[in-house]
Amino acid sequence: AQPAIQQGKLLGKNLLRSLKGKAMKPFVYKDKGSMATIGRNKAVVDMKHFKFSGFFAWFVWMFIHLMALVGFRNRVIVFFNWTYNYINFDKAARLIIRPFKK
Repeated sequence: AQPAIQQGKLLGKNLLRSLKGKAMKPFVYKDKGSMATIGRNKAVVDMKHFKFSGFFAWFVWMFIHLMALVGFRNRVIVFFNWTYNYINFDKAARLIIRPFKK
């Protein structure tokens, strides 16, 4: 997703530059690192100057994904949803259920 986000931001800037008659800038990808959750209380983080795993990495993964959400209300709702599911070990929250068709 990171390349698409960076390309989208540059596209917006280049469209404005084009409307002003200025030359467009080429896309240059900036690697911000990788993160993945690999289980309950476990994740891995691989950034330019930092590499770590375990509970702290899992916490960092959650924090960054919460902050990426648009709007304070959405962040609070997702935070409480995650907290509820964490406390209750709610595995149903991870199921994808298709509606029944007759």
